[in-house]
Amino acid sequence: MTDAEHDPVSELESATWWTRGKAVIIDSALFFGALLVPVLLVVVAVVMAWDEAADEVSFTGASVGLLVVGIISGVGVFVWGGWLFGYRQGVTGTTPGKRRLRIRLVDVASGAAPGGAKGVGRWLGPVLVGGIQGIGNILQLIDILWPLWDSRNQRLIDKVFRTRVVVGSRSPKSIWK
Repeated sequence: MTDAEHDPVSELESATWWTRGKAVIIDSALFFGALLVPVLLVVVAVVMAWDEAADEVSFTGASVGLLVVGIISGVGVFVWGGWLFGYRQGVTGTTPGKRRLRIRLVDVASGAAPGGAKGVGRWLGPVLVGGIQGIGNILQLIDILWPLWDSRNQRLIDKVFRTRVVVGSRSPKSIWK
């Protein structure tokens, strides 16, 4: 028996690098659009607190309130991002960008959505590795470019979590599960 006979997703077409890239652009626009409000709140709070004449910062009740609301809402945006682009992608196999471009994430072993833990790992892994200056940034770049020469169009993080991004909506089997 060959690997193709054991692989339930071998007959599925892998999403191209360009299609995956367009989905990331859509998802990034959503995330950074949501992050814009907390950032603006923090900037307004700091500008309100800046005393140009004395060349110092003195926070008042209003500026502290804006700062706290901005920071809390910023944390909320990151939690929402982890839920939408991590956990929910793992459970459903899609993000807003993937749905728009009709691609989905599947587990290599089962052909179904990989599950919340794998979704969070796929989302958080590159973020943590990319946070390491120097070698982490190089690894992140290699991870992003890897599908260009991989026969299954998988990123390195896909290989680690045994997932693939494929073309098409959910299979009839997974709808009725």
